[in-house]
Amino acid sequence: MKKNLPISTDDFPTVINGGYYFVDKSMFIAEALSNMSETKLILRPRRFGKSLNMSMLKAFLEIGSPKGLFDGLAISGQKDFCEAHQGKYPVISLSFKDVEASGFQKALDALGLIISREADKLEIGCGCPELKTSENAMFDRMSEKQADENDVKSSILLMSIALYRRYGKKAIVLIDEYDAPINQAYRMGYYDEMVGLFRGLLSQALKSNPYVEFAVMTGVLRVSKESVFSGLNNIAVYSALHTKYSAHFGFTGEEVATMLSYYGLEGRMADMKEYYDGYRIGSLEMYNPWSVVRACSDMLEDKSAEPKEFWINTASNDLVRDLLKQDGLRALESIDELANGGTVKKRVSILATYRDLIDISASEAVWDMMFMAGYLTWVRKSGRDMYELRAPNLEIRAALRNDALLWAMSSMPIDEGKAEKLYAALLAGNSEDAEAVINGLFQKVLSVRDGVVVHGSFEIKQERHYHLITTALLACSGWSVESEIESGDGYLDTLCTNEDIDAAIVIEEKFSAKSDDASLSGKAQEAMEQITNKKYAEIAEGFSTIVAVGIAYANRRCKMVIKQLG
Repeated sequence: MKKNLPISTDDFPTVINGGYYFVDKSMFIAEALSNMSETKLILRPRRFGKSLNMSMLKAFLEIGSPKGLFDGLAISGQKDFCEAHQGKYPVISLSFKDVEASGFQKALDALGLIISREADKLEIGCGCPELKTSENAMFDRMSEKQADENDVKSSILLMSIALYRRYGKKAIVLIDEYDAPINQAYRMGYYDEMVGLFRGLLSQALKSNPYVEFAVMTGVLRVSKESVFSGLNNIAVYSALHTKYSAHFGFTGEEVATMLSYYGLEGRMADMKEYYDGYRIGSLEMYNPWSVVRACSDMLEDKSAEPKEFWINTASNDLVRDLLKQDGLRALESIDELANGGTVKKRVSILATYRDLIDISASEAVWDMMFMAGYLTWVRKSGRDMYELRAPNLEIRAALRNDALLWAMSSMPIDEGKAEKLYAALLAGNSEDAEAVINGLFQKVLSVRDGVVVHGSFEIKQERHYHLITTALLACSGWSVESEIESGDGYLDTLCTNEDIDAAIVIEEKFSAKSDDASLSGKAQEAMEQITNKKYAEIAEGFSTIVAVGIAYANRRCKMVIKQLG
């Protein structure tokens, strides 16, 4: 019998005791303890193995944890290291990844409840002899959602004091997804209150606390040292640019190949690489572990199963969405380029903070966030704070195409009912009304948001930027809109379908170097002939109404030819 894959758990003891398949990352423990004088903050995208590694670290260090959990793993070969550290420390382990409160008080209650549950596991509170009655009562208040800010701020410090008195040893503090509550606070408008709470919590817990040996934290984005880590001079931040820890989060190609071989899926390695590889972490190229495990599970049930997009459905993408909705039109061209496999050069601050997202424009901040969140990876540094970026793989390119482009498009000033007017004109064959709708949007968008045009120049012989704006307009309706879709003998620019009215519209677009009516009309007719000659309308067969549209663009305007095919 083959081992099951750990689909629904990131708890290390459960994975080992349950006989699940485990990719051995145990040498992370030795690297994490290589410098115990610093507080470590490791930044990686969500679903990149952070929680399982933190659980593993706890299981190795914690007093009373079964040593047999690590039998056969790489770390067990480090005899002297294991003798010195395994099972030798009291550990305070917290995960803030599920704190998603709409307001500060609810967030305070949620954090207090998480901390009180850890205190219960450590037998702190409820008459704990190492603390005063008043101090024990504080944990009772947190468990009943009656704690105030001061209770939460002092909680980790009090737990470390209790543990030191009990064991005579300093505690190790592990905090997984430390920034999740701050991310939510930023989005919901109580950022400053949450930062104040965390400043007090971490300052009391980690700043000159004689009862804590060291701490490890994980997250997606850094919170400014001045706000949250005030006075913590020993904090070391490790992002995707750093070599340290690069092999421990995510899967290497060798690890993926070994997993597939174990399950008899060697023939699917190319799919795994194409869909889930491509993250550059330090000097290594890494696979997304979440997606690999789930794809492998699907392929075990059906060896012909096609790869799917797993990460985007589970990752926290709200902040990226909000930034693109604020000012996404400026990012539209770049996102489209990335979604189609290209690269872009952007200024990215790897140590970007949530405060930075407030202080700089959304059009600049979005690249910091998309990089840290895992939508983008770096190819090379191309100047001071400038990086060449790309989407890591097909899974992320699909996410950019299906979600990020729509979020960016939603920032366009499209009046209510404009899309419906365009569809009505197209179905009626009324080219003048249809042109008026699109031209009105061009005049409004390109006159005030000309950053959408490649290189800031309008006179470029391509229709791509026009296509994106037109597609955004078409998508603001109940119609289904697809771009660059294979049909007939080539690729159709746009297909719009509406099953409710049993109608389809096939659209081909051209750029005209000249903007006079004759030139535009000629190019529009050329687009219509391409639809006919390359049999683009074949994809719409089965709809009772089929409309073909040839569009030509130049200088903030278009002309079109409309033809009823069915």
